[in-house]
Amino acid sequence: MEREQLNAYAARVAQANRSELVVIIYEAFLDSVKDGREFLKEGDVPACRREIDRAKGFLTELMGSLDFRYEISHYLRRLYVFAYQELCQGVAERDEARLSHASDIIKKLLPAFREVASQDGSSAVMVNTETRVWMWI
Repeated sequence: MEREQLNAYAARVAQANRSELVVIIYEAFLDSVKDGREFLKEGDVPACRREIDRAKGFLTELMGSLDFRYEISHYLRRLYVFAYQELCQGVAERDEARLSHASDIIKKLLPAFREVASQDGSSAVMVNTETRVWMWI
């Protein structure tokens, strides 16, 4: 992921509520997998691995944010774990189809999370942080 994309995500994170953060993580995941797939096609395995490691970090973050008081969290965790395994196998086997499959899982979930975020009127999680975020980028 290029620095400009990372800066754009950082700006969005600074102003996002909890639901919007999930959408941002989904989108960043998809961008990382897309970039990883492109690097794999080009034969740049180290760059592919770097992007897929970033995507795995996003999945880890999503898994850590699940609230298991709700039944859906158990199903989401299974999907995240499966997508994580697909990423691992995709890099190990240099199999672009597995990376694509992991991406497809998240793509199918994204519209529902966008809908939730559009209806979430809560305030931003990070307050008065926009200037600090920009200082560190």
